[in-house]
Amino acid sequence: MMSSAPLHRLAFAFGTAFAVFYVIAVAKDLALFTVFPSLGIVLAGTQHTNDVTDPAMGFLAPAMYWYGWAATAALGALTFGVVVALLPGRWTRYFWPGLVWLFPALSMIACAYLTLPWFRL
Repeated sequence: MMSSAPLHRLAFAFGTAFAVFYVIAVAKDLALFTVFPSLGIVLAGTQHTNDVTDPAMGFLAPAMYWYGWAATAALGALTFGVVVALLPGRWTRYFWPGLVWLFPALSMIACAYLTLPWFRL
């Protein structure tokens, strides 16, 4: 069983890293899997519809990348959190936890910026 100090470091590192990894996953289009809910299909990786004869087919079977982006960010954040939790406490005590809120706030601004093209004409 983990003591509370490594678990505390894991939680803060996971939360902070998730926000950063999510922005990277959205910006680089790195989805662990793609979901086509109308067809009931889940495919590995980022899959874009490539129908050149009728581009409107993408509306009949829209792809959802959010689940894949969230899974990619969670996997990266879990890896980062476990590494930080396994580090000795004397190595991580110099990181000021008062600035942990800054990473999610900047990530929200970055996600809003990345979604602007979807709302333009």
